[in-house]
Amino acid sequence: MIHYSKWLIRIAAIYSLIGALIGADMAGRQDYSLTPAHAHILVVGWLTLFAYGMFYYVFKDISMKKTAKLHVWTSLIGGGLMPFGMLLYYKMESTATLLSFIIPACILLVAVTLFIIILFFDKKLFSSRS
Repeated sequence: MIHYSKWLIRIAAIYSLIGALIGADMAGRQDYSLTPAHAHILVVGWLTLFAYGMFYYVFKDISMKKTAKLHVWTSLIGGGLMPFGMLLYYKMESTATLLSFIIPACILLVAVTLFIIILFFDKKLFSSRS
């Protein structure tokens, strides 16, 4: 689980920088049209991936390893691509850019669902014998 944790936190840090750069650019140009994309990059890319990374760092002993692996990958793909798809859609509205926003958002919903499944059904996670 530590391996997952390291990668989630590293990718989250990159999103933190991207979000800060977009925020600085918006403030410098006084053009706040990208505020929704900026917020999603920071919340989904930075905050959520960082929280998942910390979860896997703290809870190293998980029995649902395949589910955890799928959760990490869907989080990285959905959380990684959805904010950028949103950014594309706000810059160039078309069916293709809408799909580049919606498909990763659906993958992100799968990731959140998998996380909830791990939290509620993993036998080792909150066992009293840890």
